[in-house]
Amino acid sequence: MSNATDKLAIANVAQTSIGGKRIDALDDTEDTNAIKINAIFEQVVKELLADDWNFNRERVELAIVYKLTVDTSPAPAAFAVGATITGVTSSVTCTVKKVISSTEYWVTEPSGDFTDGEVLGDGTNTVDCATGYPETTDNPHEFGTWDYAFILPSDCLYIRGLGDEGVDKIKYPYALESGFLLTNQDEAYFHYNKNIEESEGVSDVTVMPEGFHRLISARIAYILSANITENLKIRAKAEVDYDRAYHEAKEKNGEETWNKFELEGNRDWSEGANRELELL
Repeated sequence: MSNATDKLAIANVAQTSIGGKRIDALDDTEDTNAIKINAIFEQVVKELLADDWNFNRERVELAIVYKLTVDTSPAPAAFAVGATITGVTSSVTCTVKKVISSTEYWVTEPSGDFTDGEVLGDGTNTVDCATGYPETTDNPHEFGTWDYAFILPSDCLYIRGLGDEGVDKIKYPYALESGFLLTNQDEAYFHYNKNIEESEGVSDVTVMPEGFHRLISARIAYILSANITENLKIRAKAEVDYDRAYHEAKEKNGEETWNKFELEGNRDWSEGANRELELL
């Protein structure tokens, strides 16, 4: 099955559950129901993934923030967030994650050592550094009570915690600030639930379990039930169906994990049972 085929099946399960007509393609611009479902499909998937599911769990060692200091402002403007800075002589690169001032930036780890006094550029702006610059340090010491700052993964939707590389039970304190994770640990092993995409902005449902497909259908049906059917009884049934689909998906999620360190077992289902229905 392809991603498009699976998504169409999910959409038609949603349609059937609220008495709607079958659609032939999600991108059908002549079918009003297809247009409505297509408009919310990706957002619904991303919203549901922002929870703790086994299939989209990830753990990585986070990249520490570096501070890049130049002696004069780039002309005609400061390097912007997202800009890739390259040393003309060294060919060393780094990416701007935060602008502190026109001469100081938080960046990703440089790919090597910049040449002393070289020209830096981002394709538009340049700065001709004097001797002693550019300067890079891996610990800017500008985090209040926290010692280190790390760069969060761009696909992070739900944070499970900060711990050691191979241990789940140990959790370390942290804070989030402007898209950075602040902690007193000099190494940060980050446990989280990630977004799953085939390409940018396009989810890949083929790697998601069938129970999660049912949850997507139930969520879409609930959101569109009143709009498509204008029937409050169908709306109420769609709400019950969504709640049941969520609990069943969470129960299955719990069955797929056995934690030998916890005598009480995995609590994914019991924790999920108290989740309230949330609207977009």
